[in-house]
Amino acid sequence: MNRMKFGSMSVLALVAALVLFPGAAFATWSAYTDDGRNYGIREGDNKISLGLTEKEATRTAKKVNKALDKDKADGVVDNGEGPCGDPSSGVLC
Repeated sequence: MNRMKFGSMSVLALVAALVLFPGAAFATWSAYTDDGRNYGIREGDNKISLGLTEKEATRTAKKVNKALDKDKADGVVDNGEGPCGDPSSGVLC
């Protein structure tokens, strides 16, 4: 059950990172804490509080970075600039 909770937290963190922070796909995420007990992930000033342990938050940050790196290599991530961000261009992304 704990493994299932951790896996779903990783997915939620990835989705939150992409939705809340448009430049997240080009960032490097790491673990952080404000109170010394509950951890989350951060990139610069962008923080996502997850209430995890330090180990879980570090693993989540690595998974988010790995997923984002994979998307960058495939050219799937669109930052909103270029032909994908302009519907009149006729380019399907």
